[in-house]
Amino acid sequence: MENGLSKACADYFKNTPGLRRSLEKIKEKYESLGHLGGSIQLFHLKEDEKEALSGYFQKDYYKKSAQISVMSFAKVLNNTRFEGVDFIDVLECYFGEKLQSKKELHLQYEEAKKSYFDKVLKPFEGTLANKWLKDALENKDNAYRIISQKYDENPSLLEKYLQYACEGLNQLPLDDTKIRLALYASRITKDPHTFDRNKICGKLLLYAIAYKFNCTYPENAEEQSELLYKSGLLIDELSNFTMCSGISAWKTEEIHKGWEGFMQSGEPLQISLLNLSNIEEVKCRDKKVYVFENPTVFSEVLYQTRKISPSTICTYGQLRLASLVLLDKIVQDDVKVYYSGDFDPEGIMIADKLKQRYGESLILWRYGIEEYNEIQSKVKLTEQRLKKLDNIKSPELQVIANEIKKRRYGAYQELLLEYYISDILEGI
Repeated sequence: MENGLSKACADYFKNTPGLRRSLEKIKEKYESLGHLGGSIQLFHLKEDEKEALSGYFQKDYYKKSAQISVMSFAKVLNNTRFEGVDFIDVLECYFGEKLQSKKELHLQYEEAKKSYFDKVLKPFEGTLANKWLKDALENKDNAYRIISQKYDENPSLLEKYLQYACEGLNQLPLDDTKIRLALYASRITKDPHTFDRNKICGKLLLYAIAYKFNCTYPENAEEQSELLYKSGLLIDELSNFTMCSGISAWKTEEIHKGWEGFMQSGEPLQISLLNLSNIEEVKCRDKKVYVFENPTVFSEVLYQTRKISPSTICTYGQLRLASLVLLDKIVQDDVKVYYSGDFDPEGIMIADKLKQRYGESLILWRYGIEEYNEIQSKVKLTEQRLKKLDNIKSPELQVIANEIKKRRYGAYQELLLEYYISDILEGI
């Protein structure tokens, strides 16, 4: 506790700038140990420090460095007019703050943090949001890293973010209805951009939804869109599309006349995520659908098989959510999915993702060593691209992946066009 003697001693030290670094080191040592003790090291002593230390201890401190016992520094005061002064009081008066050990500070920090999150959790007791946040905090998992970081930066702002994320999780659509993410954000926060995926609230909501569905945080845009769609939220619903032909659709137990018109004419139909959100059921001819990665191949197959108008889909070289949603609906009707893509790392990865998702419902079509041998290109693959093949899970695709890694050349499905057409016409 500060008293007149402590203040006078602190003033003495303040008027002796050559001792400042010593006092700062003593303070650091106290914070580390939790008590007065140990020694401090002073390197590259300045002239005023040498003079101040020599005068204080009545010893020679004119060397470049010095090692000083903390207790000996404090005991010097007993031989001065400050005899009996509490050295900790002096330090607190000198620095204008209460001395606390790092352990004490950490305990206070943790107690304040617990009290803070108890307050945040209380309004959501008995809800999924409460379980999510409590689980993340207790297990230091899911959104813990970002929550902890934002707590240290701005706890009051984080409280608002967590409130929005918790309300967003608790109010997700309970049935198959879909709502646009921007409208959902407006309903909860009055701001359509609150849950944008590049914002903190958007990330927290994704973490919360991932907890709901017991999955990991979706790292890329397509996986994020898929998780949001699964929870009833639409994003990029017009720009996220797929192309198909020869497929009919039902809405509220009635055939969709728009889809039916394209099916009857044999023309390709571009389907957006928004279109698919209103469809309950889809059907394919002969319980088969042929899926192509390449739009050129898709178009030529349509033209060459126009007389029978088979059910086909084009993924446009990437797995947009719209393609996955359409295929999800297709396999519900026990349809066999024939998939063919390029023999390069990216093509194999797409095929592997589809195989993992649809299992026995998906047949890897014209995707073997024989086809690779026949159409191998002269395009050499970089080491960086080849490394992607290390993550292939399907045993069937691992065989071709290993062959591609060995030869280091890709192969592209345009050269298999005649085989595709022949297979379809023969009704494989």
